[in-house]
Amino acid sequence: MKESVNAPAGGLSAVLGATAFAGIVGYAIQLLSVSALPDAARYLSFSVFWSTMYLFGGAVGGVQQELARATHPVAGVLESRNPAARFAILAAAVVGVAAALVAIPLAPVAFSAAPVALSAAFVLGMVGYVLTSTLTGILYGIGQLKVVAALIVSDAALRSVAVLGGLLVGASAEFLAFAITIPFGASVVLVWLVCRRRVVGRFELDLPDAAIARNALRTVGASSAIGVMVAGLPLLFGVFLGGAPVVVASLVMVVTITRAPLIIPLMALQTYLIVLFRDAGSLRTRRLIQVLSGVAAVSVVCVAFGAWLVPGVIDLLSSGRYQVDHLTSACVITSAALVGLMCVTSAALLAANRHNAYFIGWLVAAVLTIGFLALGTIDVAPRALLSLVAAPLIGLTIQLILIVRPRPPQENRS
Repeated sequence: MKESVNAPAGGLSAVLGATAFAGIVGYAIQLLSVSALPDAARYLSFSVFWSTMYLFGGAVGGVQQELARATHPVAGVLESRNPAARFAILAAAVVGVAAALVAIPLAPVAFSAAPVALSAAFVLGMVGYVLTSTLTGILYGIGQLKVVAALIVSDAALRSVAVLGGLLVGASAEFLAFAITIPFGASVVLVWLVCRRRVVGRFELDLPDAAIARNALRTVGASSAIGVMVAGLPLLFGVFLGGAPVVVASLVMVVTITRAPLIIPLMALQTYLIVLFRDAGSLRTRRLIQVLSGVAAVSVVCVAFGAWLVPGVIDLLSSGRYQVDHLTSACVITSAALVGLMCVTSAALLAANRHNAYFIGWLVAAVLTIGFLALGTIDVAPRALLSLVAAPLIGLTIQLILIVRPRPPQENRS
């Protein structure tokens, strides 16, 4: 028998704290890499591998969202003790093979510093990422938020020790790549050893495996689009804005540093919001408005404060090597706010089982992100800002329209 999700007291606070810790770790790694990697070429190589890993990893993160929506806690212990085990094994195998195939064309571009070793690290990281997504989705679905927090902290802590240590001692590109990717799988093993009894036999899925797989394909597709617009930006900048490495490095730095405070928490909480909206019933619209209003209010403060502060911070951290102005800073932070608002509307669409509408909004935004960057007749910086702001604004508008419109009868029939 299904039960409603009642997260343990302090569960959300624990997830928020864990997300903040992970964000600080990510910040520390990105900031230290600027000074530890002394030239633009090495910095771009590190940033491109990092962004490539999270671009594709973020795509398979769509598995987490679908499993969170489909997973419901049950009273007692089910005889079918782990209905998601087969799904997890199959997903890991498929992702591993797909990652190996993807690494072949990527190696000369994104992994050029050490193609074979970095490709192997990429495949290992992708398998670990899908296992993380599977476990996290189930934990969100049954309300085990404190265990989710433990998984987030374990992953970030392992990565901070490995990557920061490697940067401090001047480690090779190969070492840094494995330091980035190994913690995905290692954290799953550590947390599973502790939480296994809380999970096995304690949940059921609301759809057959085949239907969940179909829905997961759409959430993975949308997550791929999210990855293009977030973690994939350094890679896209390197591809479409070439020929001016200092300008591109400046844009990569300001995007990396300024967008994280808004985007990372909302992306991390998107799965929580799916469950929140799913269980809200007739109050779903009211809760959606409340969350959107809160995010918008925080965003206004961040844009105003960031536009004033960021140029000086960039100049200080880079010792004058990279420069951005106040308008650029404001536009980049505004773009983060728009992506954050899309995370909220996306969660509402998935909670209503509207996978097609969810996918469409992100797909349009991602295609426009690439399309605007490809407009070679516009100068580098204005082109980047147009892509960053206009694409998510259009995607958000589409999702809001689809939320208001009634769901077509044929949508998401399983």
